Amino acid sequence: MTGASPMRAAAVVFDLDGTLIDTMRSVPTTYADTIRALGGPDLSPEDVVAAWHLGATPIVLAHFLGRPASAEDLEVFYSHLAVVAANIRPFPGVADMLGHLSRAGHPLGIFTGATRRAATLTLTAAGLAGLLPVIVCGDEVGEPKPAPEGLERVCRLLEVIIADTIYVGDAEVDLECARRAGAQAIHASWGVLDTACARFHLVARHPRDVMELARLANGRLAPPHPGT
Repeated sequence: MTGASPMRAAAVVFDLDGTLIDTMRSVPTTYADTIRALGGPDLSPEDVVAAWHLGATPIVLAHFLGRPASAEDLEVFYSHLAVVAANIRPFPGVADMLGHLSRAGHPLGIFTGATRRAATLTLTAAGLAGLLPVIVCGDEVGEPKPAPEGLERVCRLLEVIIADTIYVGDAEVDLECARRAGAQAIHASWGVLDTACARFHLVARHPRDVMELARLANGRLAPPHPGT
């Protein structure tokens, strides 16, 4: 139709751990080993994951150590993480999904609760570094998920509006972050057994499902804003 706006591809933003890369045992274990080495309590990986909503690595370490985390404490964490990084891999199908979305014109980004240093290390180890041009990390925002600040920042850097954005994550805080920001939430259930948190969200059981859901989102987004 004459004068109609061209269909635009939805922006797709991802969580990192448990969504793009298979780290939901190795990274929590890294925290537990670090905290134990620093004189803190013995923790299970589940104990660690339950505290991730508090914020980035320094805040999580301080929570369990009962004191502020020092620069030396963080170096212990990163030395443990470097050891396990050799075995970090993306979930099957993730690399193909990212390539497909990029070729289809979808702007891509990451909003993760991990620190910049940890995200760079794990993305590089998984072979995904450079595939997502915009990354915002937990140590670069004032409030952790589910606060929408980080997702909003990714959208600004991608120069897209939030209503035109899909946020893909494995945890309830990711889905709530999308809701608060006004983005579409997709639950990445391929790396988790418990899908209860996805009761009221779109569910992707394999990365290929994100391709289809993103395709279906095209044409159903907010109209372009002047200057975007």
